[in-house]
Amino acid sequence: MLISIRLGAFFIWVLATVWVVVDKPFVLNALAINTQWGPGINQDALLNITTLTSEIAKSTRSCTNLREELGSDIVQLYGEEEYVEAMRNPASFFNSIQRPACVVVPRVDVHVQRTMATIYRDRVRYAVMSGGHTGMTGWNSVQDGILIFFGKMKSITYDESRNRATIQPGVRWGEALSQLEPYGVAPMGGRLGDIGTGLLLGGGVSYLAPENGWSTDGVTEMDVVLVDGRQVTVNASNQYSDLFRALKGGGSRFGIVTRFEVEPIRVGRRSDKNWYGGVILYPESSAEALIRAVHKFVQTNTDPKAAALFILGYVMQNGKPVASHTVAYFYKGSSLPRDVFGDFLDIPHDFESLAPMSYIEATDVFGAGDDRGFGHRFSGTSFVGEPEKCLKAFRDFQRFATESAHVVNSTVFGLTPIPLHQIETARKKGGNALQPALRPYLSAHWNTVFLEGQEQIPAKVELGLKWLMRRNPPCSGAPLDMNESDATQNVYATYGDYEFLKHVYQKYDPTRFNVRYSQGPIGL
Repeated sequence: MLISIRLGAFFIWVLATVWVVVDKPFVLNALAINTQWGPGINQDALLNITTLTSEIAKSTRSCTNLREELGSDIVQLYGEEEYVEAMRNPASFFNSIQRPACVVVPRVDVHVQRTMATIYRDRVRYAVMSGGHTGMTGWNSVQDGILIFFGKMKSITYDESRNRATIQPGVRWGEALSQLEPYGVAPMGGRLGDIGTGLLLGGGVSYLAPENGWSTDGVTEMDVVLVDGRQVTVNASNQYSDLFRALKGGGSRFGIVTRFEVEPIRVGRRSDKNWYGGVILYPESSAEALIRAVHKFVQTNTDPKAAALFILGYVMQNGKPVASHTVAYFYKGSSLPRDVFGDFLDIPHDFESLAPMSYIEATDVFGAGDDRGFGHRFSGTSFVGEPEKCLKAFRDFQRFATESAHVVNSTVFGLTPIPLHQIETARKKGGNALQPALRPYLSAHWNTVFLEGQEQIPAKVELGLKWLMRRNPPCSGAPLDMNESDATQNVYATYGDYEFLKHVYQKYDPTRFNVRYSQGPIGL
């Protein structure tokens, strides 16, 4: 009897400790009856709660120690200014509602080194956030762990004599374009200004990609904080050349980059209208013709000056999907050549806005992508050869949109042509971790946007997304885009350099700390 009373008292203390930091249904589950511990106590739930309490206490101690070492302006607690700013930063609302034990806002590399050394020593869960644009929950946020937020490391410098730009991890691509515009150069970054430098670690595609390779192919050197807090400089010719290659598309598993040196592309200034393009809006009746045309385009086009992004989407109105199929076309020249874009221009469309423009204007045709307050979920696939598989995937997507219309805000099926010239150029520059086969393909993704303020993905939508991915797997030799894939998809297994990546990860993180203590890509 005395043991039962003591267990009950301990259980109540645990509940009081974690009530404010965990989901209430989880705690209430511990009150279930008919367990071997007697009425009112669920043994499994109690063990889970005590484990969680221990993890919270461990994170809290680590935060306290870091705050004493680095200062309260660097290590922010719940409710403090930079903590609040960090939790407003994620593009996906699902990542904004996470509550870290503390947020470390480094100003210099040594802050990152000391933070990782503490995290590694104390075995604390952690996450890293730069631009915050991921659609994978938990990849740039952490509940009750330590979040490293690069909101104060936003320096950009340019060495004109070497044509090299140095970019800190907190920079967004819109900021980089604006600051380098006076020099007439642009980094290969993202296609939306709000996207951050994390894109480089996943490969990244810009409108410069067909001629110059993936965004990560423009990186020439990086400073990297390893999992135990040591910092190294990596490039293609030093002792860390294997780590350098792994980071070029291998994602966040290999270390935290605190400096990117990139070779920008000469594109002209804002006043130089040396590009031509814009957007065309197509009706639902033209969607399948578009898919057939884009398959022909990726197979037959050999002009690296041509770029396009296809967004086949639905916005939900009154519980029904309304088509919004928008395509951006760009050409480095004075017009859209008929022999390159003629098929697309001939497809019936509702609206077009095409004109001479600068490169920096081209990157703004879809806006900055800086909306907040909506949860996102990404999923990916790829297509090679004839259009039938892509047409089936689109029809599946239409069904998903119809069945999800009452519980989501919008959903899109995006297609990015990856021409052979892009793959060949990447290899000539030394290659990257993706290492696709030497053939053109379509990189595809689904992005589902949920209702404003919605905190969880409805089970029906979750099942629908799994159904889409199961029915439409990626084609062999055509890698998934890590920046636009689901957390459950093994992106690494679609890479040509998969075995190399597993070897490099084992070399630099032999205890598998990153995989065990942070969320991110699976498969290593």
